Order: sequence, then structure tokens, then C-alpha cells
Amino acid sequence: MADTMECMCQECGISSYFQVTDLSYDEPGPGGRRLVQNLFCPQCGGQLFVVGRAGDEPTYRTG
Repeated sequence: MADTMECMCQECGISSYFQVTDLSYDEPGPGGRRLVQNLFCPQCGGQLFVVGRAGDEPTYRTG
């Protein structure tokens, strides 16, 4: 799983997993989100952002 990244859709909120070599993303912008440039949500077609490596504890979980 180390070569897989979790991405979340900004529109519908589902997570999708992609190989790191398939992703093209920009530098972190406001809020620290890296937006994926070349892939879109398979569910709704919305913009994806990189959450982190698959299997790692996401930064949005703070408990």
C-alpha cells in the first residue's frame, strides 16, 4: 500500500485510491491541500485532493 495514495473528492466526499505514479498534483495551497490535476472523482467527476498515503492516519483525524 506504500505506493498508493488516498484522495478525497471535494464535491461528494468519497475517498479513492490511486497509484502514486498515476497522480499529478500541485503544491499545497491555502489549507494545505494538494489538488490532483490529472484525475477526477470516479463517482461524480469532482476535484480530488490528496489526503495522504493509503493506510496512514489522515491528518483530519485528530482523536
